[in-house]
Amino acid sequence: MSDKKNEKNYWPHFIVGLVLFTIGMGVWTVMTAINNPVELDNSYMMNYHQVDADINTIIAKGKAFDKKYDLNLLTKELKEGKNILVVEVKDKNGNAVEGVKVDILVTRPDTTKFDKKLKASFDGKNYKAEVVLDKVGRWNIIIKASVGETEKFKTYKLHTS
Repeated sequence: MSDKKNEKNYWPHFIVGLVLFTIGMGVWTVMTAINNPVELDNSYMMNYHQVDADINTIIAKGKAFDKKYDLNLLTKELKEGKNILVVEVKDKNGNAVEGVKVDILVTRPDTTKFDKKLKASFDGKNYKAEVVLDKVGRWNIIIKASVGETEKFKTYKLHTS
């Protein structure tokens, strides 16, 4: 009988420890989420609520653009420092198209902190914009070309050296 009185029951310690561990993990999760916020997707140069509401219109305008024009980024490499982005907009006959509104967003794939918004100007053949990149690594070049009621979004992934 004396052996049973000297035995310790560790279940209450385990239960209290489990509750404290759960609370600690909850606090750690919240702190991690606060320190690493979710970045908004900017693949259409607008927030996801606008894209969600207007995606059918965006797709229809893109298809209408593709029927009349071809859009290409001629710049294939980026370097740290000054870069010239060259965008080609041609009609289906291969002629350069003047009067296109070309907006360019240069962004990192993992954050919007380094975003650079540019407006390209027509030089008689292509649309050009200058950007200074101060960070080496991957960059997304998102182009929005608008002609009348048509518009096209196109994303290119480039790497700085």
